[in-house]
Amino acid sequence: MASTTSARDYVLRLELPEHAHRGAPRSPRGAPIVFAPEQQAVAVGSELTEFTERVPVDLRDAIADSILLAQLAANKTDATDPDVFHWYDKYVEVLQHIGWGMRDVEFQAQFVSDIDVELHKAIIPVMMSMLGPQAAAASLVLAVLRGLASMDHRTPWITLFDRLSEHAHGAKFQVSYVDADDRGEPEITLICFGIKADRTITQVLFFKRSAQTAELKKAGSKLVVSRSRLESARDAIKQRVAPFIADYVAKIEI
Repeated sequence: MASTTSARDYVLRLELPEHAHRGAPRSPRGAPIVFAPEQQAVAVGSELTEFTERVPVDLRDAIADSILLAQLAANKTDATDPDVFHWYDKYVEVLQHIGWGMRDVEFQAQFVSDIDVELHKAIIPVMMSMLGPQAAAASLVLAVLRGLASMDHRTPWITLFDRLSEHAHGAKFQVSYVDADDRGEPEITLICFGIKADRTITQVLFFKRSAQTAELKKAGSKLVVSRSRLESARDAIKQRVAPFIADYVAKIEI
């Protein structure tokens, strides 16, 4: 795991995409995200992220910024790689360089077969299995996934999430459940999905494998970081993601 000094240097040197808007960032929802102490579900780029009430409110923006930084760097190096799952190599590399450590489950792709229903419905049993019955029963993200059928597909956060999940050869997205121990040290249960297809998938949450030829893979892992290590690089991370954050983070309305 990198030292705090090298983590800051790494963040400042990291290549990110050019931001589309000059001047003040703009948000499709018209207001910045305000994190609160209660349980929250947030769309961070191509990731649905849930914070439990145990996660200190003063760390939530730093955690979301870390996730966003990893996505942006992966987008920059992605180019036209035909294997959508290679995107995760850079995503994981960035998180590890800024202090996040992996444990419990190796980050390896697993084939998921027989996806003949809308993808958001197929995610539910995978997430329930990783979280366990108690956490799954209270999960806001699971509630969102179950309720998508009754939502307008043109809802702003769904439109934004779909756009940021797009890949030239399919789509990629993550679901993360952020909790903390008794000392307030954050940990993430991360589930990653990659869909390899012949073309860009524009509505990833409502994608049905039976509708077109595609290959779906998933991977799961536990990530942990100390509060002190997260604090040490947070200013540098925020500096890098600030031009993107209003466009990339949206609070999910349940």
